[in-house]
Amino acid sequence: MALSNDTQAAAAQETADGTLVGRNSTSKVGFYGTTPTVRPQVAATPTAQGIVDALKALGLITQADS
Repeated sequence: MALSNDTQAAAAQETADGTLVGRNSTSKVGFYGTTPTVRPQVAATPTAQGIVDALKALGLITQADS
């Protein structure tokens, strides 16, 4: 799948300080085949489930079948 120039530019910017994924809070990113989404937010006092939901939305974790 070809990526647009905009997507390629935001995909991974390597500098002496490290690699930047996404340029700002409205840049969409996704991992492991998930649909790219903007940076998820959690509550001011986050719960474990809120953090799990945010990580799942990005595709960084999945929930094992019970």
